[in-house]
Amino acid sequence: MKNNAVVLNGNKLSLNEVIQVAWQGAEVKIANECYAKIQKSRDFIHKQVSEKKIIYGVTTGFGANASKVIEDYEIAKKLQKNLLLSHACGVGKPFSSEIVRAIMLIRLNTLLAGYSGVKVETINLLAHLLNLRIHPVIPSQGSVGASGDLCPLAHMALVLIGEGFAEVEGQIVSGKEALEKFDLAPLELEHKEGIALLNGTSIMAALGVWAVYQAKDVLYKGLKASCMMFEALGARSQAFDKRLHRARKHREQLKIVQIIHKFTEKSTLLGIESAEVVKFLFDKIQPQLTAEHRREILKKLQDTPHQIAFLRHYLPQEEHLPYAWLSLHKILTFAEKKITPQDAYSVRCTPQVLGACLQAIQHAENIIEAELNAVVDNPLIFAESEAVVSGGNFHGEPLALALDYLKIGVAEMGNLFERQINKLVDEATNDCLPAFLSADTSGLHSGLMIPQYVAASLVSENKVLAHPASVDSIPTCANQEDHVSMGTIAGRQALEIIENARKIVAILMLTAHQALHLRKKQLAHIGFKIKLGKETQKLHKKLDELIGFIEQDRFLHQDIEQILANWEKW
Repeated sequence: MKNNAVVLNGNKLSLNEVIQVAWQGAEVKIANECYAKIQKSRDFIHKQVSEKKIIYGVTTGFGANASKVIEDYEIAKKLQKNLLLSHACGVGKPFSSEIVRAIMLIRLNTLLAGYSGVKVETINLLAHLLNLRIHPVIPSQGSVGASGDLCPLAHMALVLIGEGFAEVEGQIVSGKEALEKFDLAPLELEHKEGIALLNGTSIMAALGVWAVYQAKDVLYKGLKASCMMFEALGARSQAFDKRLHRARKHREQLKIVQIIHKFTEKSTLLGIESAEVVKFLFDKIQPQLTAEHRREILKKLQDTPHQIAFLRHYLPQEEHLPYAWLSLHKILTFAEKKITPQDAYSVRCTPQVLGACLQAIQHAENIIEAELNAVVDNPLIFAESEAVVSGGNFHGEPLALALDYLKIGVAEMGNLFERQINKLVDEATNDCLPAFLSADTSGLHSGLMIPQYVAASLVSENKVLAHPASVDSIPTCANQEDHVSMGTIAGRQALEIIENARKIVAILMLTAHQALHLRKKQLAHIGFKIKLGKETQKLHKKLDELIGFIEQDRFLHQDIEQILANWEKW
């Protein structure tokens, strides 16, 4: 579905606008003021080449061939096409059409800044490809992150000259066929245009945009699932006191706790106290005590621990219950557990952990938004001062470090969520729910035993992927390009980690949903009226409609896949 067109001018592209164009199908328009800058830069390059000036990548070879001068005007033009053909040698699964659209958009925007020396026709054709949904086929492997994303961007640029391959209306066709389908003529590259199209960080920036967007989504939905877990556990609310978090001075931590308050508003389970449960348990022995006798007892038993000790003696042993976890004595043990003031770190420290993860995501977002409007070509053309300046703006280190930080943050999110899953399925830590959340505790059913294994597997996989790609560098181009960022690898790994974390959240939703059902059944036995939080109730209800309560062992893969397939609902 197309949205209003995004207007590009080379310096105001936002992360949300990339999402609109790449994932929501918005078209692009080029701001009129860009054309004068682009033409001025193009004219300057033409003049410099006509005067036989030596300019890297224009009248010289590339990389270690920079010392080889190409003096003939027409022969120097061929250098640009040769660059694209020779550099387009990527391997691996192609990027999705959405990632490709983001790549094209980001590359277009950097060229619009007017420092790259490309023709107006080149700019316009790249915009046409976006709007006509002609998506170059770009293999995902082959970039070392400096000089930018040379190899994959060469695959993008090939389609502009009628080479390579493109995806059009779901079909893979040659670049020539793709252009002919829409009556577009292939470009005849001029001096500097080849290197302008492929020298830069557009691949890793595109991966970074999607990684930030997805990481925020997984954090938000994971936090909602965590809140449902808090309720199922009857977690202590003291750990989410805003005063506590203001004292820490970390804005992201406070933001997480504010979201917890929003999700659990009006919950009677979060922060449930022993005294509340004990009151209902006393009602269960009411027939055995006169009202006067009861008042006398309560006067003597002025604190909850003594009341619990009394109830332990007087509560009836129920012989006809289907399951022991429903018994009054099990509920009394639950009340007794709530006397202690603190939960495990996986509950109590959720704002601190997820707040730090949010910091990592926001740091990456800040770096990537700056890069969306950065000029990352080399050399750069400063036409007004008649200068051609060679440097290293193509180096992906800023993005590589930020993406590695994001990877670690998202991996930690998954780590926390898996610990919450484990806490719910372990009868030693789930505060009196049945083992593995199986209503039938006879041993006939395994319940949610194995989904925790799956979550543990995903967490372990993420630990490997979270190893920083940026700490590695292998020299290339005969040691001329002797330090590289590996930022594109970091971007690809980030998306893998996020997808694994999404699956962990789906398992947490399944687990917390089942645990809530069991807790409601348990407390209903004493007449305790349960009210879930404003947002957790919505989530619980939607999950009920989708997967319901797990009465006995069934094909759990389908439940997890259903949660993932309906991800946007959560």
